[in-house]
Amino acid sequence: MAAVELAVSELAGGQSLLNDLLSRTTSTRLIRHLDTAANVYPRRHKKVISSNSLLSGISGKGRRRSSARLLLPASRAPLLPGIIILNARYFPDSEFSAAKVGATSFAFSAMDVLQEAGLFAGMILYKRDESIGLPRLMMPTKTSFPCVTLAFNFDMDWMTIRDAISNAAERLTIATYGTRIKSILYHQTDILLAYNPDWLPSCVTHHGPFHDDFASHFSAEEAAVAFGSCEKAEHLKTHQRIGLKHLRSAKNMFVLQHSSLQRNYLLRHHVEPSRIQKLSPPINIERLPRLPLASTHPDIVKFMNAKSSLLLFTAVARLDFFKNIELLVDASVELLGQGRTVRVLVAGDDEDENHKREELLTRVPDELKSEFMIIPKLSKDSLYALFDEVNDSGIFVCTSRYETLGITPLEAGLSGVPTVIVDSPTVEASAYYPKEYRFEGSIAGLTDLVQGFQDSGMTGRGRYLRGSIEEHISHEKFRKSMLDAWRVFSIAAYESKGGKKVKQTWVFKKMGS
Repeated sequence: MAAVELAVSELAGGQSLLNDLLSRTTSTRLIRHLDTAANVYPRRHKKVISSNSLLSGISGKGRRRSSARLLLPASRAPLLPGIIILNARYFPDSEFSAAKVGATSFAFSAMDVLQEAGLFAGMILYKRDESIGLPRLMMPTKTSFPCVTLAFNFDMDWMTIRDAISNAAERLTIATYGTRIKSILYHQTDILLAYNPDWLPSCVTHHGPFHDDFASHFSAEEAAVAFGSCEKAEHLKTHQRIGLKHLRSAKNMFVLQHSSLQRNYLLRHHVEPSRIQKLSPPINIERLPRLPLASTHPDIVKFMNAKSSLLLFTAVARLDFFKNIELLVDASVELLGQGRTVRVLVAGDDEDENHKREELLTRVPDELKSEFMIIPKLSKDSLYALFDEVNDSGIFVCTSRYETLGITPLEAGLSGVPTVIVDSPTVEASAYYPKEYRFEGSIAGLTDLVQGFQDSGMTGRGRYLRGSIEEHISHEKFRKSMLDAWRVFSIAAYESKGGKKVKQTWVFKKMGS
């Protein structure tokens, strides 16, 4: 039977991605994969690589015995499929459920880009289970895409965890493409970096703060508060340091960097700049369908319209030390005490986690409590519907102490909502905001800015801010930066195969049997 072989000059031993794909998978799946991939690459080579040209003569009548050679520069070599690795606790209950954390929203944006390019092989969801002695793999059926759940704990032999990850990746590529294919493992934290199989290329986005960096800006005591406890902070610090060590030493491990804050920390800790690829923030306001806010959250609309007041609002996944929502509450109490007509809406934490919402309300005098509405976190579609409703009649307020990015305030600004943000080098999103939309991180700083907005008028502020942010952020910019980085990772993986670097030319060769 005829086969299609990808030959790489000076590559000693081992099959390539495409060789394995072409020799094992079905023609139907292969055609779909190759046609999708062909659309990803600019067609500047002499002959267009397509499923028809690659598959003609593989099977059926009239198979070709002659050899045809198609040259493809290494810079246009096929991109490897991607597998996203995410903490199972952060996996949403449904497509439009509220994001558990910022990494959830980010990971699903990356998934969308890979899916559009025909490069998404599935997702590995990991969770700790102290009751088992060996890693356990399960394939849940509730997802609309291939997914493997990996249960493990840190007392296990590291090689068993490594092999389980490799096994999970193999299961996913077989489920998606009908065959085993080398894939890029995309980590959303450094927890599993040390267990990444060295024969599989990988990359990581550090969504959460680095403990050591946070402690350097604040203190070890505040870090313990921010991360939940001294024990959690120490655990995080230990595994982040292990992950950094592995990142520096591994041959095919890279960083998809969404934050200059994170990049600077990595460079200070001797991660090679060539391993870091910058990503534009993943925000796509227009594509998400949503119902009017009045049909899903009439109580919010009623609260907003009860008085002719300026709405100050914020929405976070978690009400924690990082978000510093106390500043918004305290500043709002101050504004109301000065006779300013404002109302305050805060959304955060799961529905069954009431204690932090209750703590925030204790900061409000009884006679002012009617001006505050503090509710559980909103789903993505409800949040965007809120942005649609507010327009220039409110201000989204970001009071964070530390943000490696800050997607929600950027979403608000790109939705045309006047948005203000703490002016701080430890809040990455603030770099995208004009100076007049940033405030000193204090009660006085926030109240002064709100008063200035009220006194000079709100009309047009959201539109101006949106135009300013759009110069730097869009879904297309994210898609392009993601695929450009993926191409770099794929080429590096090909070049390092077998431990020898290859020439910058790829040869697709049809061979009869």
